[in-house]
Amino acid sequence: MNIYLQLPKHLSEWLRHEYGDEQGVVRLPNGCAEHDVMEMLMEKWPDDVPVETMGEGKTAIHIPEFKARKPEYYNYLTPYGKKMLTHVIYVRFRIQLWNDLHSLEKFHLPITDAIYDWMERHGIEPVEKSWESIRQMYFRQRKQYKPKKK
Repeated sequence: MNIYLQLPKHLSEWLRHEYGDEQGVVRLPNGCAEHDVMEMLMEKWPDDVPVETMGEGKTAIHIPEFKARKPEYYNYLTPYGKKMLTHVIYVRFRIQLWNDLHSLEKFHLPITDAIYDWMERHGIEPVEKSWESIRQMYFRQRKQYKPKKK
């Protein structure tokens, strides 16, 4: 059983590269933040909500077997639950991006090449739209961490 999230293309590609199986279904490891969020938020499927299907541009995430919440019964994530899970995925992406790229700046490497290289290593198609989104995300983080001038 799966849930389906509408994620930005680069985020979906990264998540499938990190945790995807042969069919591209994301299987989150036990103990990761996303897994824990799913365990906490999964509910029984409401009678008045139609069954969800894959759909264009959605990312399939396997519902794991939780000790107290079997996926046969607990297989629904509310819209707000999906929003929270998406946020946790986004935060993990940003952390990995920052950890991998900020140390390269001391070598004065071109950030353009560094971002394209990072995208390639993490299964993200090297298209300009994804590159620009990632560049902006990285620069916003760099600005937050940059020491303030006195």
